[in-house]
Amino acid sequence: MIDLARFLHVLSASAWLGAALWVAGDVRRTLALGRPHLAALPARVGPALSLDVWLGVATLVTGLLVLLLQGLHPGTNLMVGFAATLARLLLIALALRPAWNRLAARIATGGEVPAGDPAAKKLGMFSGIAHTLWLLALATMVF
Repeated sequence: MIDLARFLHVLSASAWLGAALWVAGDVRRTLALGRPHLAALPARVGPALSLDVWLGVATLVTGLLVLLLQGLHPGTNLMVGFAATLARLLLIALALRPAWNRLAARIATGGEVPAGDPAAKKLGMFSGIAHTLWLLALATMVF
């Protein structure tokens, strides 16, 4: 049973990394292309951000399941990884998703959205921070 839990944990963590890895670059490139390319952007980014949250929760739950099955008390490294995971989920919910929603609203109005749009820049910044937190969580699991 523990091997299955570990497999599911590694699988969800791996998928979590890839879920929204490309979002900031996709947004930047698509904004540079302008209309009519902007119309397809929400259909790619919205689901990717939702998948990012769900896979983060799955990673958290399977990690807790592994700990429960092992009967171990988590060390400092795992607690730091747990905190990084929670911080990443909060960052997505409270910063990255709202930045995307502002950008999506501008796209929906039909006007031009410049490549240097402030919401797009924030989306890129928050995405970089989120992936750094993911890397921190991974490093604490390994070391």
